[in-house]
Amino acid sequence: MNITITGNLGSGKSSVAKILKERGYEYSSTGNIFRQLAMEKGLSVEEFNKQVNEAASRGDHSVDKMIDDTTTKIGQERDNVVFDSRLAWHFAPKSFKVFIITDVEEASRRVFHDSLRANSESYASQDACRKALINRQKLETVRYKEIYDIDYYDMSNYNLVIESTDASPDEIAQEILDKMAEYQNGSFDRMMELNPSSVIAVATKDSNLIEVSENGGIFTLSAGKNKLDEAMTRGEKFVSVRISGSEPGGEDSFMNFANMVQ
Repeated sequence: MNITITGNLGSGKSSVAKILKERGYEYSSTGNIFRQLAMEKGLSVEEFNKQVNEAASRGDHSVDKMIDDTTTKIGQERDNVVFDSRLAWHFAPKSFKVFIITDVEEASRRVFHDSLRANSESYASQDACRKALINRQKLETVRYKEIYDIDYYDMSNYNLVIESTDASPDEIAQEILDKMAEYQNGSFDRMMELNPSSVIAVATKDSNLIEVSENGGIFTLSAGKNKLDEAMTRGEKFVSVRISGSEPGGEDSFMNFANMVQ
């Protein structure tokens, strides 16, 4: 079965996808497809990128379509492929669709420190980076809505939504494989897993199911304090949760959980 991995900016999705490549999956990324198309046209990546940007400024998204068509073809013809791509979940629908979420502060910390070593992207401060990530998400949301009429940040699009704020890429990769096996066995169709340390525990009723309410990417316990306490005591990295309510979080909202309320 193929796996499509996407996530919010700074979530570590590319690192996770590359670990799955080491586990035996064929690796496909938008960047790889872009380079392949450049080679087919006899252009360098830089030359092709310039052409694409100029065309996009005129409303020509033909290269987007070529990448989408290539993704669709790979998804239909090959098995055991891990896609590292914003929209592969949409163009390779017969896949285990994963979205990796990360707290915006942790995401901005990661991206800011990476940018210190980058030539193409740098920020004066982590706060500036955080604002840029939020703005980039807004721009992406508008762009994908205009071109594809989809909401990439709608968590109900995915089979597994998993948090990486307090988990390593290796831990995320293994959890994806474990949950995909459960998915293939029919154990669930859609699941969300958070890092227990990210849930704000307040006095609440006990339950066999951990329920959380979400507001702007902040998760507050609604029910299941006993289960959460047990997970924290055991040092578990992931707990399955049910979103019992979701509210818009203003400019700091990093994802859309409203349609994931069960």
